[in-house]
Amino acid sequence: MSKTPIADIMPEGYAIEPGSYDEMWDPKDGVRAHWHPFFRAIERMGSKELARRHQEARLRENGVTYNGDPDGLHHPWELDPIPLLLQANDWTHIARGVSQRAELLNLVLKDIYGPQTLIREGLLPFELIYNHAGFLRPCKDIFLPAEHQLRVYAANLARGPDGQMWVLCDRTQAPSGLGYALENRTTMSRIMPALFNNCNVRRLANFFRTFQAGLSEIAPHDKENPRIVVLTPGPFNAAYFEHAYLSTYLDYTLVQGDNLTVRDGRMWLKSIDGLHPVDIILRRINGDFCDPLELNEESQLGVAGLLNAVRNGHVAIANPLGSSMLENLGLMPFLPGIARHLLGEDLILPSVATWWCGQAREMNYVLDHLDSLVLCPIDQQSVIPRVFGVLLSRAEREVWRDRIRANPTHYAGLEHVSFATAPSLINGHLESRYTTLTAFAVSHQNTYSVMPGGLTRSAPERGNFVVPTHTFVHSKDTWVIDGHPHRNFGA
Repeated sequence: MSKTPIADIMPEGYAIEPGSYDEMWDPKDGVRAHWHPFFRAIERMGSKELARRHQEARLRENGVTYNGDPDGLHHPWELDPIPLLLQANDWTHIARGVSQRAELLNLVLKDIYGPQTLIREGLLPFELIYNHAGFLRPCKDIFLPAEHQLRVYAANLARGPDGQMWVLCDRTQAPSGLGYALENRTTMSRIMPALFNNCNVRRLANFFRTFQAGLSEIAPHDKENPRIVVLTPGPFNAAYFEHAYLSTYLDYTLVQGDNLTVRDGRMWLKSIDGLHPVDIILRRINGDFCDPLELNEESQLGVAGLLNAVRNGHVAIANPLGSSMLENLGLMPFLPGIARHLLGEDLILPSVATWWCGQAREMNYVLDHLDSLVLCPIDQQSVIPRVFGVLLSRAEREVWRDRIRANPTHYAGLEHVSFATAPSLINGHLESRYTTLTAFAVSHQNTYSVMPGGLTRSAPERGNFVVPTHTFVHSKDTWVIDGHPHRNFGA
C-alpha cells in the first residue's frame, strides 16, 4: 500500500465490495494507471490542503440545493472532491452507446406517435404503450420540424463486475442533472485548477454550445435568433436550482406557466412592456401538466392552449410532449430486437435484464424470483417506488405478488446489478461507494453529441447498494482523461 501515491489518504482498510468492480483500485495491480497523475498531484498537495479545498467546495456549493426527500426540505448538494476518472478509450465506447441509444429511441418515438408500425409488426405490445401514463394520445401526429424529435437524452448507467457499462434506465421527458454536472465541473476547476489542467480533462463548454445550437434548430419557420424560454414548475420543484442555473448559463428566460399565454394560436411571454412571442420552450414540467385544456385539466403549472400552438407549428417544445413514454421500463427487453430491426445493429450498451409482467412467462418468472429482482412500476413517475426484493419481508413480497397479479401490465422486474464502486473522500480518507453515472446527449445537425463527462452519484454510505437518483445524494464531477493536453479554456 505504501508504494501507491495515495498512502496519506488511503487507509489500510480500503476495501472493494465483494463481486464488484472498483473504478480506481485493481485487486492485482493496485491503483489503475489512469488514476496515477491525479493521485500524484494529491500526494504533492497533502491531506490537509485537500481537506481545505474540500471545505472550499462546500462553501461554494452553499445555495446549490436539491429537494427530493419526503421531508420537502431543500438539502445542500454535496460535492465529493474525488472525481470519477474515465479513460478516453473507455469513454469513446460509452459515448457511442449513448448516441446509438438516443438514435434508437428517437425512431421509436417517431413511430409510436406516427404510423405505429412497431406495434403492427409485433415488435412492441399494444398494451405496453397504451397502458403507460406517458403516452399522450392528443399528441399523435404532432412533430417538430426536425429529423430528431428527441432533442435531449440521458441514460443512467452502472458498470457491472466485468467492467461492462449497463443502462439502468432512460431519461427522455425532461432529463435533469445537466446543471448540477456543470456546477460540479465549475467548482472543481476553481478549487483544483492546476490538478484539473494537468490531468488533461475534456471540457464541457463545447457541449453546451452544441446544446444551444441544437435547440435553435427547431425554431418554427427557421426563425433566426429565436426566443427560448425554460418552463419550470417553480421554486418548490426538486430541481429548481438547476432550472435557474441553466437558464442563466444558456441566456434563456426562466418562466412559469402563468408568465405565458396563448393568443390567436401563438405563444406569448408576458412582460411589463407587453407581450413578446415565444418560439421554443425547453420544458422542465411533466408533459401531461403542460396544457390543462387538452391534457390534465387539474394542472396549474401549464398553459391553456399550448398543445394547439404546437400542433399549428407556432411554437416548438423540447422534449416533445409525450416523450416520457420512452422512459417506460417495460420497453427495455424489446429494445435489442427493435435495434436490429431499425438500425441493423446490436445495442452497444446493453440494458439491465428486464422482465415485463404483461407477458405470462415473464410475469411468472418475476413472481418466482421476487427476492432477487428490483421491482418497479413501468411508469417512473409512479407514486409507487421501486424496491429491492432482497430487502422485503415475506409479507411484503406477498403484497407485491398480489399487486402484480392485479395489474401485470403496469409492472416490471429488473435484474439486481452489482454496481461498480469508486473512491469517495470521507472524513479525510478514501472509502469505496457504489456509484452510477448519468450521461447526456443533445441533437445537433441530425446527430447526437454526448457530453464528455456527466453526473456521477454515490451511495450515502459504504456497503449501501441503493444509489438514489431522485433524492439527496453525494455527487462527483466526471473526468474523461485525454492522452493529449487541452489548449482551450472554460469548464
